Amino acid sequence: MVIMSKFAETLSALMEEHTLNAPALAKLLKTDRTNITRYLRAERLPNYQDFVKLIEFFNVSADVLLGRMDYCNYQKFRPVQPFGTTLYHILNETKTTQYRVIKDLKISQATMYFWLRNNRLPTVENLDKLADYLDVTVDYLLGRIS
Repeated sequence: MVIMSKFAETLSALMEEHTLNAPALAKLLKTDRTNITRYLRAERLPNYQDFVKLIEFFNVSADVLLGRMDYCNYQKFRPVQPFGTTLYHILNETKTTQYRVIKDLKISQATMYFWLRNNRLPTVENLDKLADYLDVTVDYLLGRIS
């Protein structure tokens, strides 16, 4: 999968830039070392929480880390906002119905319901799909930029 390989490549470059190895990064992020190793081998993407830890630790654009863009001219990001709240505002802003997202992205009504009520968090893959579908950046979807 392209997103995993781009993510792995960017994460590796960030770690090299900060002279960190997998065990050191895992310790700093309070996650398991095998998770970091799997990310670097492009075997899996992080869960939402680990993804947020990574973008905040490196102070990097979520879109850059995912390989969606090469460069982001933002230097300062806001803290990640509650996902459901941000998604609700973006749906209203783009005049996109929940039904249309559910149908077009083939997600369940329950998933959308839980996302909007901040009861569940999307996968990083779903963040990427939602950003593409809504024609916004992942950083915008996370509420890090306006």
